[in-house]
Amino acid sequence: MVATMGAQYCSWLLRFLLPSLWEAEVAISAAALLATVALLLVLDQTASSTSPTASPLSSAAEACGRDSRCRRQRRSGRAKRSNKAAAEPGLASEVELVSAKYLIGANLNGTSEPYAVISLGDQKRFSSMVPTPRNPVWGEGFNFLAGELPAEVTITIYDWDNVCKCKVIGSVTLAILGKDETGATWYDLDSRSGQICLRISSVEVLPTSDSFFKQYTETNSQRKMLLNKQRLARIEDSGLLQAITEFPHNEIVHHSYSCALERSFLHCGRMCISSWHLCFHSNVFSKQLNVIIPLQDIYEIRRSQHSLINPAITIFLHTGAGGHGAPTLCCQNGSIRYKFTSFWNRNRTFRALEAALQSYRATLDAEKQVRSHLLPKGESMNVISSRTDNIKTEDRSIELAITYQPFINEHVLVDVTSDTFPGTPEKFFTVILGDNAMFFQQYRDARKDTDLKLSKWHVSDVYGGNFREVTFRSLCNSPLCPPDTAVTELQRASFSKDKRNLIYETKQQAHDVPFGSYFEIHCRWSLRTTSSSTCQVDIKIGVNMKKWCILQSKIKSGATDEYRREVCKILEAASDYTLRAESNGPASDDTVATSSA
Repeated sequence: MVATMGAQYCSWLLRFLLPSLWEAEVAISAAALLATVALLLVLDQTASSTSPTASPLSSAAEACGRDSRCRRQRRSGRAKRSNKAAAEPGLASEVELVSAKYLIGANLNGTSEPYAVISLGDQKRFSSMVPTPRNPVWGEGFNFLAGELPAEVTITIYDWDNVCKCKVIGSVTLAILGKDETGATWYDLDSRSGQICLRISSVEVLPTSDSFFKQYTETNSQRKMLLNKQRLARIEDSGLLQAITEFPHNEIVHHSYSCALERSFLHCGRMCISSWHLCFHSNVFSKQLNVIIPLQDIYEIRRSQHSLINPAITIFLHTGAGGHGAPTLCCQNGSIRYKFTSFWNRNRTFRALEAALQSYRATLDAEKQVRSHLLPKGESMNVISSRTDNIKTEDRSIELAITYQPFINEHVLVDVTSDTFPGTPEKFFTVILGDNAMFFQQYRDARKDTDLKLSKWHVSDVYGGNFREVTFRSLCNSPLCPPDTAVTELQRASFSKDKRNLIYETKQQAHDVPFGSYFEIHCRWSLRTTSSSTCQVDIKIGVNMKKWCILQSKIKSGATDEYRREVCKILEAASDYTLRAESNGPASDDTVATSSA
């Protein structure tokens, strides 16, 4: 019994210590592979040792020569490009994304959350995201700079997805051949369904103009100026920004904060603040999200709240700003914004953002002042708007620094009519719009409008030109509206220096109609003198949506058609009223009544 147990123990010990056939085969194969790799390494080292090598001094000299030649070539290339850019004009193109229709329903319920990415070369712009509809309306414009013609603009429509990768709904590529302006045109997407409406306009920009300087130097020249002033000898803390963007290494991160970006749910990530950009990077559920906001696109920053209890910071952007890496959100008043929340210390981040924005604007203003002093007199006259020759160049630079806010939204305007008015623009203002003119009183009485109140014209420090407010109660013809509604109309008039051109703009809002607080009707009258007794009148109107609503397409079409008929009647009545005023006829009231009927 003991002998049997001993034999079993010895056999078990031999099986445990000695490898099996399979284990031996694996070990032999691995050893052969390692031996082959070692042999190849030895052969490679032997071949490199037998090849002739240069001395360290000659290698360093050759590398130094190559570096110097490369630097000379780069300097000469930059000089040629700068000379060419200074000699040749650029082309500033504006692509207005109006709307889209019949888009593919990317979600399972047949809806989509579309946003657009517009690209021209290396320039990219992102539109806002419109939730749920397949027929979105954007009405957003984006500016590009085309260096060489022809230039191709690509518009790609995506469906926003919080978890998975955003799906491509469709795209279209258009060519910009030169200075031209297209009306609102529908283009077919390269998908099985869908069309997009675009309006493209291009303007030649001279290198000496202020807009050229603004576009080319706002993001580059102040960077060089600031770096030269600070004498940065080495780059510190720049790896974080370059890890998520393609910025050069002289873009330094001054502040970095942990926060979250508000979307359908919060995207936790990190915010970086440099001298020229605000960047945000998030990686949630393996979905990368990068937001890059140039400081020049920021209009305002505010303290806000998320879900009533979570402190947040809301960043409002200028109209038409894009290229931020993610679609923006729309406010109730129509402005676009990003909201960041979940800060460890919201107030400290807000103060850092304010300081960065103030420093950027101060640097930009200082550079403009330096440029205005360095420009020769001849170039300064090209930069500044046309004035008489006896005004000094310094005065022009001061006047150029005065900028006004836009009174109306130019991106929503469409051409309505063009006609001839029997009088000069100055006469139009005196007879039709003046404080002592009776035209609007008689016109509103003929339309049976009541409670008309016209304020006096006064100079506007915000919009420039003259400004006044008009209120009245207007009759409503729609069965969905009350019998009448209160209407507020803001009017602005601005003459050119020689009084030969007049811009007359209005903003009208009806308060008592359904969705009246959601939209305004914008209108622009452009009067240009053609002779001593006539002028050309071009009228454009548009509906500016202050808030998004599901019926905004019907609101826009209905309000545009109704106001188109209204301005045509006003122009006809104004022409008849002016002719009767010239002939001193007693029937001016009858003329206005007949025209407005």
